[in-house]
Amino acid sequence: MSDSAAQHRAKQTVRNLIYSLLVTVALVVLMILGVPRDDSNRIAQVNYTEIAAQAQASVGQKIIAPVIPEGWWSNAARLEKELDVDSWYVGFVTEDNQFIGMSQAFESNPSWLALTLQGNWQDGEKVIDGKTWEIWPTLNPQSPRGTKHYAMVYKYETSAVVIYGTAEPEQFELLAKAITAQLD
Repeated sequence: MSDSAAQHRAKQTVRNLIYSLLVTVALVVLMILGVPRDDSNRIAQVNYTEIAAQAQASVGQKIIAPVIPEGWWSNAARLEKELDVDSWYVGFVTEDNQFIGMSQAFESNPSWLALTLQGNWQDGEKVIDGKTWEIWPTLNPQSPRGTKHYAMVYKYETSAVVIYGTAEPEQFELLAKAITAQLD
C-alpha cells in the first residue's frame, strides 16, 4: 500500500505543478490584457509664436516665427547658445509626422554653421521668393532618415537661418517661403 501511496503523491506533485503553471500563465495574460495603456502622443505641442515674442524681448534681435501650413505643429522652441553664438531654435512636425528644425543664428560664424551642418555637404542653391537658399543633403543617408537628412541655409547680413530634418524637399520649400516672407 505504501508503494501506491508514493506513486499517488508523485503524480499529485506533477499535477499541482502543472496547475500552478497554468494559473500563473493565465494571471500574466490577464495582467497584459487588463492593464490600460496610453497610446497618445507624449510630445507636447508648444506655442512657438508666443515663446518667440518673449525671446525677442530678451535677445533684442528680430526672431523668425514663420506661419506654418495647416496640420503642422511645433514641438519645441527655445533660445540656445553654442560656440558663443546666440540662436533661436524651433522644431516643427509636418502633417505626415516628419521633422523640420529651424535654427536662426544671430551674429553667425563659420564654426557655428559647420557644427550645425556637420554630416551634410553643399549641393547647389535654390532661389525662393528672391532669396538664395543653399541646399545641404546628408553625406550618410540612413533608413529611417536621420534628423539632418536634408538641410537648407539662408545667410543674411551677419545672421543665418538653417532648416534641417527628415521631411521631403517640398516641405522644406514651404517653410523657406514662410521664413522669406517674414524676413521681407
